[in-house]
Amino acid sequence: MNFAALLQSTRSYWLAPAMALLLVASARLLNRSIPETLEMRWLDGVLRIRASAMQDARSPGWGFARPLDERIRFVEIDMSDRLAELLAEEGEFGVAAHALESIATLGPKVIALDILYGFGRKSDQERLATTIQNLNSKGTTKVVVPAEWRPRDRELLHSLPSAGGAELPFGLVNVDIDDDHMWRHYQWTRIGNGKTYPSLAMAAFSATLPDGMQATSSDLRPGVMEWKSLDPSGEIVDRSVDDQAFLLNFQHSYYDASYDRSGRLGKRVWNLKEVEDLCKNSPELSPFQDAIVFLGFGSDFDAKPMVHGPMEPGMILHATALHDLLHQTALRRLSLGQDFLLLIVTALFAVGCFAWIKRKLGLLSWGLAGLILIGVASSCLIWFGHRVPATIATGGFWIIAYIGEIARRWANEQQERIQRDAMLGFSFSPDVLKQVMNNRDMIQPRGGNIAILLSDLRGFTSICETMQPDRVFELLNRLFGIETEEALRKNGSLRPFAGDQFIAYWGAPELCADSADRALGVAMEICRTLAQRQQGQQADEIDRLLQIGIGLHFGPGLVGHVGSRQYRDYNILGDLVNVAARVESQSKNYHAPILATQEFIDALASPIECVCLDHVRVSGRKAPLRLFGIPVERTASWQEEVLAYQKAFSLYSEGEFGRAKELFKELHCCENDMVLKSSEFLTTRCEALIETPPTDWAGIYDFRSK
Repeated sequence: MNFAALLQSTRSYWLAPAMALLLVASARLLNRSIPETLEMRWLDGVLRIRASAMQDARSPGWGFARPLDERIRFVEIDMSDRLAELLAEEGEFGVAAHALESIATLGPKVIALDILYGFGRKSDQERLATTIQNLNSKGTTKVVVPAEWRPRDRELLHSLPSAGGAELPFGLVNVDIDDDHMWRHYQWTRIGNGKTYPSLAMAAFSATLPDGMQATSSDLRPGVMEWKSLDPSGEIVDRSVDDQAFLLNFQHSYYDASYDRSGRLGKRVWNLKEVEDLCKNSPELSPFQDAIVFLGFGSDFDAKPMVHGPMEPGMILHATALHDLLHQTALRRLSLGQDFLLLIVTALFAVGCFAWIKRKLGLLSWGLAGLILIGVASSCLIWFGHRVPATIATGGFWIIAYIGEIARRWANEQQERIQRDAMLGFSFSPDVLKQVMNNRDMIQPRGGNIAILLSDLRGFTSICETMQPDRVFELLNRLFGIETEEALRKNGSLRPFAGDQFIAYWGAPELCADSADRALGVAMEICRTLAQRQQGQQADEIDRLLQIGIGLHFGPGLVGHVGSRQYRDYNILGDLVNVAARVESQSKNYHAPILATQEFIDALASPIECVCLDHVRVSGRKAPLRLFGIPVERTASWQEEVLAYQKAFSLYSEGEFGRAKELFKELHCCENDMVLKSSEFLTTRCEALIETPPTDWAGIYDFRSK
C-alpha cells in the first residue's frame, strides 16, 4: 500500500472499528482468562442488580428475578447445643438419619442429602442406609443421596459404599470447573465410563416425577436423560436434558428473606432444632408439605465456589440448578459465532455513528450513550432471554473503536493542518509563515489598511487562442515565477492565481508601516527583470510576450480564510481589490508600466518621481481616482516632459480643452513612451470634449467601461 492509499484509508470510518475488532478478537484468542474474569464480574453484578430490583416489584411476574421455586426448602445441620447432644448420642451418621426421619414426618416430596458419606464404619453406614431405604419404600418421601465423579481416577464415589449405597437413588454433587475458560459450570448430567449420571439437582427433580415417568439415561444419546411430562393442555410430552454446561441463575434467596417475602413465600431456611420443634407441634399445614428439601451443612461447614460469588453452601448450587430446570431459566453463554456476530452489528452501528456525527461533543455523547445501551441490552438479554453475551468484549470494542475514531479524527485534523500550513507556504513568505505558525491569531479574519499590487498579462485572450496549451502554461509559470519570487522577497502575501492575474499585498497578516514602499519596490523589480529577459541574448518567443501592466493601490481591505471544509484559502477581499483591478486595466491607455492611485502615493514613506496622468471615475465606483504613472527608467528629458504634461493637464482640468489639446500635441514627439502615449490619449479625449462640451465639468472624466 502506497502512502496515498494509506492516507485515504485513514479517512475511512471503518478504520477504527476494524482495528478494535482485531484487537478484541486477538485478546480473546491469546489470553482468555482476563476478559472472561471481567465477564464473570459483570454477570454477577447484573444478577445482583436484578435481584435488588425484584424486591421493589409487587409481583414476581414482572420478569425480574424471582425467588427460588416455592417448593424448595433448606435444612441446615449447623453447630448448636442440640447438634452437639445428638452427635454425642448417635454420631454423625445417626444425626443424618435422625434429620431425615424428622423432615420426612413433615410431608416433603423429596429430600436431597447434600452430605457425602463416602467413608466410615460399616455399622454406621448401614444405619443411615436403612433409614433411607425405609423412607423410600414407603413412597411418600423419596430420599436422594450424593455421589462424586472423580475424573482423574475415572471412578464414582458413592455415599455409604459399604451399605449398598450404589443401589440408592443418587446424584453428583461436584460442579464442573473449566480450567481453560475460568467459568464455573453446572451440568444436569455427566458422562463417566460410558454411563450417564444425573446431578443432585437432576436426581431430586426426577424423584418428584410419578413412577414410570422418571428421568432415565438415553440409550442412543450419551449424556442425555429423558422423561415424560404433561404440557399445559394435559398431553404427555417427551423432555430431556444433556451434559452441556450452563451458568446458574442465582437468586440470593438463601441469605436474604426479603426476596421470599416479596414473593409472599414462607420460611426458606431451617435448622435441625427448628425442624424438631415443628414436628413436636404437629402443624396442620406443614411448610414442608410436597416440598423438595435439601439437607446439608451450612456455610460454616460446607462451602463451594459459587458460579459468580464467594464460597456458598453446596445446597444452593443444586437448588438453584433445580429452579432453573423447573422454570427453564438456566443461563447459557452465546456461542463464539453469536458473540462475533454481536461485535459485527456493534461495528456497523459504530460506523454509522462515526459517519453521521461530525461534532466532537456529539461523538463523545453518543459514545457514552452507546456504552450505556450495550450495558442495558446485555442486562435485558440476561434477565429475560437467559443468554450471556460477551458484554465486556463488546463494551471494550466500543470504547476502543471510539478512542480510535477520536484518534483518527485528530490525526486527520493534524494532516489537514499540515496541508493547510503547506498551502499557506504558497501564500506567505518564509518569514511571514514562521510568524503565522507561532501566532495563529495572525490569520484570523480582520480588516485594515493594505497596499496591493495587481498585474495582468497584455493580450492574454489572443495568446490562449493562438498558442499551444503547454506553451500557455509555460508562459504563465515563467511570469508568475518572476512575480512570486520578487513579492515573497519583500515578505508579501499572495492571493491565489486566477487566470493571468497576479495579486500581492502587504499589511496582512504581517502588520508593517512600509507596506506601500514594499509594493512599489516589488513592482519596479518585476518590470526591470522582465525587461532584462526580453533584452537578453537568450530571449525567446515567450519572453517577448511577457508584457504586463501593474496597478498599485492602498486602502482598507478584508483578509481571512474563504472557502468550505473541503477547500479554503487565505484571501483578500473588498473594494481595495476592485480598485486595483480598474487601475491596472487603465494602465494600457497610458502605456504606464506602473499605475498608482493618489492613496498609494500618499502612503509612501518618501516621495518618488511620478506624474499625475489623469483624474477619473472608474466603472463601479463613485469616488474619483487620481492616477499616477511611475517610470521604471527615466530619460534625460523626463523632467522637462513631465512639466509640460502637467501644464497641459492643468488646462484640461480647468476645462480649457482647446489650449490643453495644443499642449498635449506638442508632446507627441517626446522621448518617454508613457508621457507620449498619455498625451496622445488625452488629445483624443480633448477633441471629444470640444465636440461635446460637458455641462458640469469638474476635471473628472467618467469611464463607462472597465
